[in-house]
Amino acid sequence: MVQRLYKDKTAGMILDDRHEVLSIYNSQCARCKHFMEDDYYCSAYPGGIPDRLLEGSDTHDVIQPDQVGNTLYEPEN
Repeated sequence: MVQRLYKDKTAGMILDDRHEVLSIYNSQCARCKHFMEDDYYCSAYPGGIPDRLLEGSDTHDVIQPDQVGNTLYEPEN
């Protein structure tokens, strides 16, 4: 998983090209009201959403052991 782009200010610009290999539109994330597509994060994963959720091989209907807080998937209105 790529860390959020602005987290490490000393590394300079980092290209996050996960959209090239992950089809995030197969996941719940692209349809979730908490999803921030500019950096692939949400309140449950402020450091970056794990690839397993972004690629759609796992869903976020229950609290995951590696998440922050208790935010779950909620469809956009």
